[in-house]
Amino acid sequence: MQWIQKKHQKVKKPLPKIDIYLKRKRQQIPNRAKVIFALFLLVNLAAAIQMAPLQKRCIWVLRESMYNPVAIDSALSYAAENQFNTVFLQVRARGDALYKSHIIPMNHRVIPNFDPLEYALELGHELGLEIHAWMNMYILWSNQFEPESPQHIYHTHPEWTEANSYGKMDCSIDISRPPSPQWEGVYLSPLHPEVNPYLVSVVKDLIDHYPVDGIHLDYIRFQDDYYGYNPAGREGFKEQSDIDPMDIARGIISTRFGWQKTFVDSLNNAWQQYRQKSVTDLVMEIHRLTRTPMNIQLSAAVKPNIDSARLRWSQDWPLWITHGYVDMVVPMNYYKEIHYFTNDLKLIKNTINPEHLDQVIMGIATYNQDNEMAADKVLLARMNGFSGVSIFSYNSHRYNLAWFQPLLDVMGSPPDPNK
Repeated sequence: MQWIQKKHQKVKKPLPKIDIYLKRKRQQIPNRAKVIFALFLLVNLAAAIQMAPLQKRCIWVLRESMYNPVAIDSALSYAAENQFNTVFLQVRARGDALYKSHIIPMNHRVIPNFDPLEYALELGHELGLEIHAWMNMYILWSNQFEPESPQHIYHTHPEWTEANSYGKMDCSIDISRPPSPQWEGVYLSPLHPEVNPYLVSVVKDLIDHYPVDGIHLDYIRFQDDYYGYNPAGREGFKEQSDIDPMDIARGIISTRFGWQKTFVDSLNNAWQQYRQKSVTDLVMEIHRLTRTPMNIQLSAAVKPNIDSARLRWSQDWPLWITHGYVDMVVPMNYYKEIHYFTNDLKLIKNTINPEHLDQVIMGIATYNQDNEMAADKVLLARMNGFSGVSIFSYNSHRYNLAWFQPLLDVMGSPPDPNK
């Protein structure tokens, strides 16, 4: 009789990971913010399970995990074991290299006679991972001590560095005493006529010698809207418009001084487009390099708000997608507050042509929030039809990798390669 009763008892199948996650979230509703409550009221289990698999499961790996083989082993093994398919490996951070470059000096923390990128490519490809070389572009230096190598561009070409609207060059700043907490560091000027060709040569040197699957551009922007006044860059605009952009910044080109409003507006627009074009030109040139014969994927980490990306940082990334200059963009939607995250996510969804939306990979932070909050954002991206996410970063919790589990749960299973 006992055997018969057991036989007819319902066998409880283990719940899918995303089901477990949602069940846990519902139990947490009384203790979570109202916005989370509203979010999960709109989600039911059936809808969650039917969400399309994430095509791109990306993770950023910082340079600290590139100095020796053991660190690389740990990072790439973790990525492979947890079904990430794309790794952005930082190989150019602050004007130096984590590979054997013919142009820029090797990062001094790399162990002697070791080529981090060569080793990572061999291991990553054995593990079935796509390895994308993550390269910071315009930012040059952000330490409070000068670069050790005399070959560093900080030392060899100070005239290439950026200048603010007061005319102060980054090369003249005492980096041991940063001018403000918001100051990101020393930047190269996108407007200096020699900077973009130099950066193109750096990328070409890498792709000529390493079989990378992709190039991932970062800091492909101005530091802020009050930069762009490198003397050589100003001259280029003066030749085009007969106006020094410094006069625009100082408010001299104004209706207060007799200029027609239509002219003032037109000039401001021309200055804005001039800056945007300088950044887009670099993207276009690198795109040209990556197309033939290797057909390397090109991506860019971008500011998440489309409007401020273009107007404040001269980063017109929707244009890059529309014109095919990049294969994908990764908006760094790193907000802790879910309403800010959602605002930029919705702006992207409502602005980008649906046929290009699968080229947008949502970047999600792990350094400034708890793992449940980060998991909420992964799920939101999936619910809104984004085909990929990128986690920033492996290094945030590399000494406690269990931290990532809620994110892995809501990422779901990877796409079936046989379908």
